[in-house]
Formats: sequence, structure tokens, C-alpha cells
Amino acid sequence: MNPIHLILIGDELLSGARRDQHLQTLASDLAARGAKIAGCEVIRDEEREVEETLRRRLASGAILILTGGLGPTVDDLTREGIAAATGVPLREEPALWDALVKRFERAGRRLSPSNRSQALVPTRGTYFPNHHGTAPGLVFEPSAYPDCRVVALPGPPRELNPMWRDQALPYLISTYSWPQPPLEILMRFAQMGESRIDEKMRPLLANHPEISLSSLIRLARVDVAIRLPADFPNAAELLREVARETRKGFEEYIYECVESFGPGDRRPRDLEEVIADLLRARGERLAVAESCTGGLIAKWVTDYSGSSDIFLGGIVSYHNDLKRDLLGVPETVLASEGAVSEATVHAMVEGVLKRAGADWGVAVSGVAGPTGGTPEKPVGMVWIAVGNRDRIETRCHEFPGDREMVREWFGVVALRMLWRRLVDSE
Repeated sequence: MNPIHLILIGDELLSGARRDQHLQTLASDLAARGAKIAGCEVIRDEEREVEETLRRRLASGAILILTGGLGPTVDDLTREGIAAATGVPLREEPALWDALVKRFERAGRRLSPSNRSQALVPTRGTYFPNHHGTAPGLVFEPSAYPDCRVVALPGPPRELNPMWRDQALPYLISTYSWPQPPLEILMRFAQMGESRIDEKMRPLLANHPEISLSSLIRLARVDVAIRLPADFPNAAELLREVARETRKGFEEYIYECVESFGPGDRRPRDLEEVIADLLRARGERLAVAESCTGGLIAKWVTDYSGSSDIFLGGIVSYHNDLKRDLLGVPETVLASEGAVSEATVHAMVEGVLKRAGADWGVAVSGVAGPTGGTPEKPVGMVWIAVGNRDRIETRCHEFPGDREMVREWFGVVALRMLWRRLVDSE
């Protein structure tokens, strides 16, 4: 089985000007289909470096997947480097050139001579039309390495993601035979530290060394996956047993537990999606009142299509005047208790429920830092309120970290509180 090597191309990646947005998507999709990923590297968009890197990797028998460097500018030299490394010349594809001309005409733009490079495709291989941009995906089939392929994809995520999902990945699946992927159960935790999860799972796995475990920390969220080879005896039941034992005592923190035992299994949901599904099933709607999180919770909830079914909107009442004028927080409460207080967030939920006509409300007010803290209300302190017209629940927490970290903690904890209220009230 040919291993796969991922190569991310771009000077801006190495300079830190831009973060990689592709590795997780490519690697997770390939691993889920049983492909062996040998490694990943980031290189400059220089023809010589691309050529030398590809020659070295092709000699090892790897399938190469490249991202970036397919633009029309003078510094986009990936296709030339691939052609030199594989010995596969480039040719102009008339259909691509005609499509480029029509695309620019519709947009009222003038084609530059440099755009002609985006109609070049390998003479031995194939290409993927780009329905969201101008650079096609390219597949080179080097005659010196008949079992290898070099797949080059455009860098922008809005172009790469649909091309990968609809064209490149199906091409690889039809070209290569990969073993059945391992069976997996993914558990998603909110507001639970990795060390506590490890304390719980370590003794469970001590008796099952054949089970592999991996975890992904996303600040206030942790994903834990347990896996077994598909041909291991009673693999599915053994994984289910470990997952059941893990969930005991952690029910309030594991918001999603998904089996990946076959192609028909559903994808894991994030916390916002779980909440949306609960609200949708009840025919209820949510509104939020945010101070220190600055609209972050509303952003997360509306990241998913169809959220208008369950989300009415939010009020970012950063200044006390808006807490008073838009949410009806009494001036006496703000003066005596302050913005970061139980009484304030309680009143904020009451106000947003009334103003939005929502069934559920969430309010957050805290000290995100790095300035503004006091001995009584230090940086990282937050008051959160969650409730409906029958009952409003309030909690106070303190979290260490910089401004970005504590704001994310504030938002996740607020959503976890809402999730638990919804689950407990079913």
C-alpha cells in the first residue's frame, strides 16, 4: 500500500502570515478511509524546492497531495516544479482557457497574460475543474513511478474543500485500494480538562492495550477517540464497553458520542449543533445577551445552516448603558453590584427573553482582560445566566489565560449550561 505524504506549499505559511487550513481536513478524510499518512511538510513556493521535495518523496513510493501555489502570479510555481520532478510536461487545455475567458467576461474583468498558466494541465494524468475559482486541480502520473500520483490542489479553502470532497478524494478512492479503516468511537467533552479525562480512562485502557487513544484539545473542548482494528475480535462491543464506562460520572460533560463503524455512520456534531437539534425537536428558540464575549456565542450558533429555526438573535450589550437601555438591567443593580455580577446577568436573561420573545436565554458578563481586573473581580472571572421564563440559573467561574482563551472558555461554559438545562428538562 502506497503511503500518502501531504505537502503544504506557501511562503506565507512559513513566515507565519497565514495559518494552514487544510491538514486536518485532508488527513481526517484519508484516515477515515484506511489510508496510511506517512507525513506532512511545509515548503516554499519555489520551483527548485518543489522539484527537489517531490523527487525525494516519489523515490520513496509515496502518493503526494499538494496544496497551494497554483495561482496566476509570478510566485506561483508549483505546477512547473511538479512537471520537472515527474517528467510529465504541461499542455494548455482549450476547455479550461475558454472557461476562464467566459468567467472574466461575466465579471467584467480583463484577463491578464499570466492567467494563461491556469489553463495548463499535465500531458499524462487528469485535472479537476474549479467551480469556485480559476485554478484547476491537477493529477500527474509519472511514468517512472507508475504506482504514484501527484495531486495538486488550489490553496484557498473555499476552492479546495469542494474540489477535494467532490473530485480529488473520489479519484483517489477509485484509484487505490486501502484496507478497512479502524473502528472508532469519538467522545466530545465540554468544560472538562484533559488530565481529568486521562485519570478516568487510563485504568480502563490498562486492561486493553490493543485500544489506541487520541485526543484533540480545543481550549474548553476536548475530543477523545478510541480505536481498534476492524478485524480485532469483538472490536465494536469492546469499544462500546470502554465508552460506556468512560461516560459514567461524565454525563454532564460528554455532549456527543459517535460510533464510526462504517460509511453510513453520522458525522459527529459540535456543541452548538447538539443544542440546535434539541431546541428544534422541542419547537423552541434561543436568544443571547453578551457582554465580554462580544457576540462570540451568537457567531458559533449561526455557523451552521438552518440556525434561524432555533436562533432569534443576540444583543451585544458591552457598555452598561446598553445593558440598561436594551435589556432593562436596573441602574441600581449596575451601580451597586457592577456589570460582572449575578444580579446583572440574571436581569440580562430576563431582558433578552422579553425583548426577543425567546423560549431560552443566555447571558454572559465577565472580565476578559488583560486589564480591568480587581481583587474582588479578577481577570478571568465571569458570571453566566441561562434560563427560561420559569427558572433562571446563574453560575460564577474563573479561568486563567489570555483574552482569547478566557472568552472562549466563557462561551463554551455558557453553552454547556444551556445544553444541560435542555437535557435535564426533557
